[in-house]
Amino acid sequence: MKGKITKLLGGFYYVKSGSETYETRAKGSFRNDSIKPLVGDDVEFKIEGSTLGYIEKVYPRKNMLTRPAVANVDQVLIVIPTKDPDYNLNLIDKMICGYENKVDVLIAVNKYDLDKKAAENLLEIYRKSGFKSFMISYKYTFTIDLLREYLRGKTTALSGVSAAGKSTIASHILKKDILIGDVSEKTRRGKHTTRHVEIFSGEEDTYLFDTPGFSSIDLDIPAEELKDYFREFHELSKGCRFNDCLHIDEPQCKVKEFLEKGLVAQSRYDNYLSIYRELKEREQY
Repeated sequence: MKGKITKLLGGFYYVKSGSETYETRAKGSFRNDSIKPLVGDDVEFKIEGSTLGYIEKVYPRKNMLTRPAVANVDQVLIVIPTKDPDYNLNLIDKMICGYENKVDVLIAVNKYDLDKKAAENLLEIYRKSGFKSFMISYKYTFTIDLLREYLRGKTTALSGVSAAGKSTIASHILKKDILIGDVSEKTRRGKHTTRHVEIFSGEEDTYLFDTPGFSSIDLDIPAEELKDYFREFHELSKGCRFNDCLHIDEPQCKVKEFLEKGLVAQSRYDNYLSIYRELKEREQY
């Protein structure tokens, strides 16, 4: 039988085939072959007995992400909360670097009803940086309706910190109830509502991965290559004096020239410098 892994929970893989979902295990030889099935994988499996199945083959993947660990994704929607919890632009830009050059990235500025001015500032930063960006709130259904059109017919992984509103968005996009958490009153950080990766399906072949939130991320990128993960630098760097310009201390740098003109977002450039130094320091050890 053929199907798609829609959930991984407690060592069991839940595979949807047709209208049925089957509880399965991965066959033991996968471990010896360093194969680990992922949510989103298209697989071949067989049923033993009346219920439990075994995955026998994982078909070649279109792509694979590591955080969240999912396969065969069309795009990632990074959800940025305007408030509750407060957003961290450095973490967001690290998150984007983790996906850039692998899969298309969309930005959703969520909970804009809590602070419209802050939300508009976030929207300007990421639109200026070249990302398709949305300002949304479940309280204003037209914003969800617009976003739904860009997710229709695609497989989208939701990514962001805990309590950013990923499960809320998924619930409204797909028009079905998905477990929703809140913000810890003590720390003002999000509580981890989603504790596993799962695909939820909607109308017209729309699939969403709802994934656990996180509060930190480590990038595995050589410091000198970081500039290639900031898309707004790509065209500008062609005008730099040096072909290997890092856009830091070099003279006649187009990126810095456009930064001074306000055409490159200051927060993006500041985070580029911060992440570069972090990667450079790590390489020394």
